[in-house]
Amino acid sequence: MLRKISTLPRLNIIVSFAFSFLLMACNDKTVERQTLHNIESTNVNTNSKAEAKQDNTIAKSESDIRDAYINYLKNASKSDLSRADALNRLASIEFKLSEELQQSSATETAEAVLASEKLNRTIELLETSIKDYPNAKHNDVTLYQLAKAYDQRGDYEETHNALSLLVKGYPKSKYYLESQFRLAEYAFSAKQYRQAEDKYTDIIIAKNNSVFYEKALYKRGWSRFKQEFYIEAADDFVQVINFNDFQEYDQLTASQQNLFDEYFRAMGLSFSYLGGAEPLNLYFQQTDHINNLYHVYSNLSDTFLKQQRYNDAVNTLDSYIKEYPNAEFSAQAALKIINIWKEAGFVEQRKAAFEQFYSNYQPSSRYWVNNKYRYKKQYELSNSALKDHILVETATYHNAYQKSNNSADFARAERWYKNYLTHFSAFSRQDNINLLLASLYLQHNDKALAYTYYQLAGFDEQTITNKDAAYQAILLAGDLYQSANSASSSKAKDKADWLNHVIDYSTLYAQQYPTDKQTINVIAHATDFAYSNERYSDTLTLAEMMVSDKNTTLVNNINRVKANAYFQTKQYLAAENTFMALVDNPTLSNRARIDAQEGLALAIFYQGSSAAEQNETQIAIEHYARVSLQVPQSDTASAGLYDAIALSIQTEQWLQAIEYIKRYRLLYPNDKNANDVTKKLSLAYLNSKQDIAAANELEKLSSNENSKDYKMASLLKAAELYQSNGDIASAIRSYEKYVNTYTTPFVPYFESLHQLAKLNTARNHHKTSMTWQKKILAVDKKTPNSLKNGHTKFIASHAALSIARAEQLRFAKIKLIAPLKVNLKNKKQAMQSSVNYYARASSYGIAETATEATYEIANIYNDFGQALLTSEIPEHLNEDEKEQYLFLLEDQAFPFEEKAIEFFEVNLLYTKDDIYDQWIEKSYQKLEKLFPIRYQREPKIEEFINVLH
Repeated sequence: MLRKISTLPRLNIIVSFAFSFLLMACNDKTVERQTLHNIESTNVNTNSKAEAKQDNTIAKSESDIRDAYINYLKNASKSDLSRADALNRLASIEFKLSEELQQSSATETAEAVLASEKLNRTIELLETSIKDYPNAKHNDVTLYQLAKAYDQRGDYEETHNALSLLVKGYPKSKYYLESQFRLAEYAFSAKQYRQAEDKYTDIIIAKNNSVFYEKALYKRGWSRFKQEFYIEAADDFVQVINFNDFQEYDQLTASQQNLFDEYFRAMGLSFSYLGGAEPLNLYFQQTDHINNLYHVYSNLSDTFLKQQRYNDAVNTLDSYIKEYPNAEFSAQAALKIINIWKEAGFVEQRKAAFEQFYSNYQPSSRYWVNNKYRYKKQYELSNSALKDHILVETATYHNAYQKSNNSADFARAERWYKNYLTHFSAFSRQDNINLLLASLYLQHNDKALAYTYYQLAGFDEQTITNKDAAYQAILLAGDLYQSANSASSSKAKDKADWLNHVIDYSTLYAQQYPTDKQTINVIAHATDFAYSNERYSDTLTLAEMMVSDKNTTLVNNINRVKANAYFQTKQYLAAENTFMALVDNPTLSNRARIDAQEGLALAIFYQGSSAAEQNETQIAIEHYARVSLQVPQSDTASAGLYDAIALSIQTEQWLQAIEYIKRYRLLYPNDKNANDVTKKLSLAYLNSKQDIAAANELEKLSSNENSKDYKMASLLKAAELYQSNGDIASAIRSYEKYVNTYTTPFVPYFESLHQLAKLNTARNHHKTSMTWQKKILAVDKKTPNSLKNGHTKFIASHAALSIARAEQLRFAKIKLIAPLKVNLKNKKQAMQSSVNYYARASSYGIAETATEATYEIANIYNDFGQALLTSEIPEHLNEDEKEQYLFLLEDQAFPFEEKAIEFFEVNLLYTKDDIYDQWIEKSYQKLEKLFPIRYQREPKIEEFINVLH
């Protein structure tokens, strides 16, 4: 701490700060003599409009003034009294220019050099003024400016000397106090503490010293502190604290809080050197108290704490409490003692300090009875801290008891829980105190008390406030019911009360938390109690609140109890539904399943018989269908659903028939009537005339059915129905789902790829269509020929043809212009790609694609030859070179023209197979135009087309 105090800011920082913020006003306040009037005449009679001119005009005016002063000084003699004013005025201008240069161009070397030159010139002018006119009237201003210039240049010793001359020679100057303060700061920084003290004293006793009084008083205290005059230092610190008359800390501004902290820290440090609390007590017995006295003790304690002198830190606060037992901050001091021991890790001392705090400052203590309204804020802070500490105590001893099961830990935890409830019951729900205390009693095996506090934590009349506590209360009520002895009437009443608690609270829990994970346990627990006590209505109320789609043992038991309760109350239809749920449950034991199936079969039979006797066909259909839902594994289930389908079709209820057929195929795909049901499904779809709806259902079935074949057939049928009814987007979705799911069998898979290409083309999604066409070719390439047929070859041929057309279009768009080499390469690549795809299209032997492919191959070769002949001629060639270049082009183009003729002639060979279409016709026409003379020759025929030629 001492080292921190001794490293106060150096004089250069202090003085620089002072001149930057406190001395700026002096620049333009030199006294203007009458003889200089003509120099600054440009500034005379300026009005507001002139002052508002642009900056360059002002700069020019000041430059003119500067030049005028320089010229004046060149010609003025030392005897001219105005010369001193001119020196000071010119110095002011130079200094201002130096500051502006430093501020605006501090990083530019040239500007920095110029600023330094201006500063040196300022100092030279001011030194000249002092030297030539030592007795000038306003030399205090000159010395002040000179000190400022020295400081800016970094000549701190010269700054000190200039200020010393000012103080010595001009005690009445308006700069005297400020200069004296800077000299005091200089002495303090130089560790000349006695000299600094004297100078600070001069400032303190000076009149009209509102600016420097507080700072000088505070710094004198530190000067005395450095000389080990700790009592005198404390006097100054007390005086400066009282001078501020600090209000409550929270109401201070940030700057005021900084002063507050610093001043009280200084007091604490002073008394740490005097020995601590005892001299502090003695001091304030002999000295007028200061405001916020507690903070002196607190800061002294903090000083000891930083030095890890924990006993001294605690004794200081304890001394404050003893000296001022009824003071506003006594409770805060006691809290601070607790925190000191806690942070230091002294567990037993912390416990003892807290016990003392609780004894002295719990809400009903004598201290707060007397001071509760007087120290309202501290009362609230103390109670908040007490509550937090009690929570720590309860947690500490409760955790210890959970680990040790020691009765002493139980007693301590119980005590602090009850203390909490005594003082802070309004917050008990917020801090889960009742719940925690209940768990403590539960571990202690005191179920009655545990239930009491679980009930308090969990319920507020007809509302559950804590579901965990409510859950525990319900379980405990059940335990207490079972353990209650009903031998006497009073005990029987207790037993009935516990049963009521179980049922009532379980009902409330299920209503408020229908989907909570514990609700099933609550309902299962309560329904068993209610049913075993023949309270069937309560049983059903609880069971019907169950919300679960899981097949668990608890759910099964609840449904079993519920079904039996329905039977007991003669609600057979409800019993049927409940038995149905049990029958569908795969987790039931065989015995339980047989019992449930028997009960369900009886209920359905009873209702079915009634419908049959009354000739109500629709009701009969519904009962037939319900058999398969409720007892799907029974012998009559498939027959019943089949009859429901037959009756629905007989009565032309097509949609109903479709619904039952879907269920039939899901449940009985291998039944003897399965094929017949499939036919009925087609019949129902056709007669319902709702193809899109039918397609939707088929698409859903393709995901839900167990049979892979049925899924595939459904999905394809859905796609076809979508397609035939113009729902292209849905058709694409179905086909995509099919090809992404079923790659075999090959033919429907390949056909689906083909339809995807067609449908996307129809939607002008050519890029997507191209993707599917390439997929077709890829699949075709790796598929054995044994799996292919004429139609699949047709699909592959058309796919290759479509891709070839796209590549041919790309080929046509590439022009042989500069950069010729790049474009030629790209055009050749596009040509080869298109030719390859056309050749592949032709290779499948499909006449209608082969003739087009052969024609376009010839056309591409011919177009390429023509493109070569009409390609852009390089500009740098002369006439002879151009002629030679054209000859070369003809040589290059000729083979492609020959190749074109060759393929046109090949196309003519299809006429031998009685094939004659537009492509063969176009081939004739091309040959007539290309080489009419040679056309009479016998066409050259190759056994195959070398697409890589």
